[in-house]
Amino acid sequence: MLAVALVLAACSSGPYAPSQQILQAYTVNKPGTTKIRVHRLPQLSGSLLDESCPLIVYIDNKEAAGLQKNQYADLYVPNGIHSLKVKFSCAITPMDKALTINLEGTAQSYETALNTTERYSLTRVK
Repeated sequence: MLAVALVLAACSSGPYAPSQQILQAYTVNKPGTTKIRVHRLPQLSGSLLDESCPLIVYIDNKEAAGLQKNQYADLYVPNGIHSLKVKFSCAITPMDKALTINLEGTAQSYETALNTTERYSLTRVK
């Protein structure tokens, strides 16, 4: 029974919560901006990329937010074409993923997660 409890604890995703680590420039909803949400999906507890290794969200190669497991950041980004990238702050090898996004006022959502080949993914879901 203890083994089952340990397995369940290891798979726990924790709360779905907003990040408190967002650069002020991206927190204001004003005319000419689009809201994008970037959600770091939960991972197995005990992985090498634990709570001490936030996933950094970049807009146009500038740090915009830091995400722990199962956190999201709502960012207000000026309309236009931008680079959206996620990268682990402590990874020895480059574990990142980038997309070119076109913002025109309609909210967009992205999810990030380790995929089956142990690569980080960044996928638009809305």
